[in-house]
Amino acid sequence: MFEEIKQRVEEGRWEITGGWFIEPDCILPCGEAFVRHGLYGQRYLKSRFGRMAQIGSNVDSFGHNPVLPQILKKSGMDSYVFMRPRLDTPVFKWESSDGSQVNTICLPAEYTTWFHEPTVQNVELTLERTKDYDKMVCCYGVGNHGGGPTIENIHTIHELQETMEEAELVFAGYTEFLWDINKDDLPVLTGAFELINQGCYSIDSLFKQKNRQAERRLVKADILMSMASDICGEFMKEAGEVERLWKVLQFNEFHDTMGGTTIKSARDEAIMQISGVCARAGEICALAIQHIVNAQDTRGGGFPLFLFHTGGMPYEDYVEIELEWFCQSPLKLLDPEGREIPYQRVHTDAKVRHTTLGGRRRFVFYASIPACGFAQYRVAKEEASLESTPHMEILNLDALRLENAYLLAEFDEKTGMLSSLIDKETGYQALTEASSLRMYLDERDAWGHLQDRRYEDLNVNFHLDSIEKVESGALREVIRVRLSYEDTGLEQLYYLGAEERELRVENRLRFNHTWHLLKLAYPVGRETVETRAETAYGVIHRTICDNAEYNMQSFLDVSDENGVGLAIANDSKYAFHMEEGRVQITAVRSAIYAQGNSPDWWNEQETYEYTDIGTQTFWLVLKPHGNVLPERELYRIADKINGAYGYLADSAHTSSGRGKQVGNRFSLGKVEAENVSLMLVKKAEDDGDFVLRLLETEGKDTETKLMFRERNYPIAIGRYEIATYKINRDGGEIRKTDLLEQ
Repeated sequence: MFEEIKQRVEEGRWEITGGWFIEPDCILPCGEAFVRHGLYGQRYLKSRFGRMAQIGSNVDSFGHNPVLPQILKKSGMDSYVFMRPRLDTPVFKWESSDGSQVNTICLPAEYTTWFHEPTVQNVELTLERTKDYDKMVCCYGVGNHGGGPTIENIHTIHELQETMEEAELVFAGYTEFLWDINKDDLPVLTGAFELINQGCYSIDSLFKQKNRQAERRLVKADILMSMASDICGEFMKEAGEVERLWKVLQFNEFHDTMGGTTIKSARDEAIMQISGVCARAGEICALAIQHIVNAQDTRGGGFPLFLFHTGGMPYEDYVEIELEWFCQSPLKLLDPEGREIPYQRVHTDAKVRHTTLGGRRRFVFYASIPACGFAQYRVAKEEASLESTPHMEILNLDALRLENAYLLAEFDEKTGMLSSLIDKETGYQALTEASSLRMYLDERDAWGHLQDRRYEDLNVNFHLDSIEKVESGALREVIRVRLSYEDTGLEQLYYLGAEERELRVENRLRFNHTWHLLKLAYPVGRETVETRAETAYGVIHRTICDNAEYNMQSFLDVSDENGVGLAIANDSKYAFHMEEGRVQITAVRSAIYAQGNSPDWWNEQETYEYTDIGTQTFWLVLKPHGNVLPERELYRIADKINGAYGYLADSAHTSSGRGKQVGNRFSLGKVEAENVSLMLVKKAEDDGDFVLRLLETEGKDTETKLMFRERNYPIAIGRYEIATYKINRDGGEIRKTDLLEQ
């Protein structure tokens, strides 16, 4: 059959559209996931048919992010077709914030017509909705996410060609339609197409958390293998495995799978597959780190502790390390320049403690790690003069307050909720009243549709079980709050380091309410707010004055017209909304797996299973800001809470001889301009060269320098541009490419 398809393509009877690996959720995946769709999808089409798609097509995906025109255009496609949400303007130019445009068709009727009557209805509906147009596309055929025209479909259309007087029906493809219209007269639309199936942003926390981890680990694997290639002279053989791992992930970013609307058995299989991607990507990261460390001569006083950071900006913040360390031995910590630095002991992950055999040591310290690089610290079995060990007897002297030179956080003694969050540098108070937990009755179906079902804030109060300061030292303090409502419990740990300008919140949730939803609410005191939320390789700017549920990725900023407000980063959440002056982050949503609100769907004989029942842990960062916050700061706090660093405690050894010595601080690359971030370094698809992905974050045309492998390259990047460069590994020649590396 495939040979027959190839023949039809050659004959011009089979139009190649799509250009991606699969029809994904077009809102929630990260930017690099969309790039890889085009990279692998278009290369496949080229290899099988000798041509690539020029028209992208995601007819059933639940909304479309605003960066897609740029991604499509740089993946060889100048047109796009979708159906959800349905717009009043069926044909237009869609423009992303960098200025890229694609000719776009929003289907006025369905993309499938299984039988005679639906085919007729699709034609009639298209005519009804596009009265002001002299020509329009109308789809036909059988299938959901696949299939094709049937003989019955074709007979129906032949009959309509003979009997329908109000329109002429012509068999054609999208290409012919686009050729036959005056594209210069098309209106230009910008922004995201969203607010369709809003419940999909928040359903199935475990899937979304694992998906985020898999995306980030795959990016880290590429960067760490690139670092290892620079130091050791060639790319690891594991670099050839990255495409397979991305395809497993992309298969499970299919719009119904990532949208949480599949049957439970399919969802469970997806969790297993994505977990496998996480595990293998983590293994590749560990192998790359070991290659790098083995190449270094680590002899000297004590033992090396390598800290790795794959972000495009230097990491200047706290790290938390756990080592195997004889519990009766002293420990001194030295920075890469050999100077003793302070650290604070904290409780180990292992809760079995021995005082005479073995042991572990966990501690926190302030670290500096270069962009896309590593720093070598050292630990020595010597008495430390700068160690800080919290004393238990002073912990609860002030369990309602965390404060340093930059931030003040206060808690309500009756409810345990965060009641005040002040940016001390400007005096700005981010909260107008105490934060709260909002429990909703949520009888919406899996997609988030109501249809006479109930969805309401129950206005319940969680009970404060305890609030106490569980860590208090010179470097960091931690307050733990335990809350409960019926069978649901939440433990929150608030962390503030002496040099931190934002508050980290670890949330350990035990959720046991079917058909309910839980939100974390932070009152900002404004009914209408300006928001910035991360999307795929970009930021969505919205003015929000309603209570619809919107999507975000790893950060959200809510501010007033002067740019002051509250920034929130997360490690696994994708939904928020505004209500009565509160910004509310959806933490958990319990719906019935794959349940749609068709009439009389409830059946007493059936058994229903619910999503998100059980335990989960997720993290937030809360950053009040009394001035406009640059978007690089939003990316920084998002990186911070999504695993910004890794570490390896190594032995003292000579070099393996398979690589160069790079000293105690190493950086593969960075960009001089603060508004341009290095997002990815990878092996080129067709050779051993390096491919770099850069992103302009502040909306400024910029000329700057790219520092890579100890060489400087002058580059120019446009506003909000995703720029891809290929750098020859031998001669250092640099050239700009599209996202397909062409």
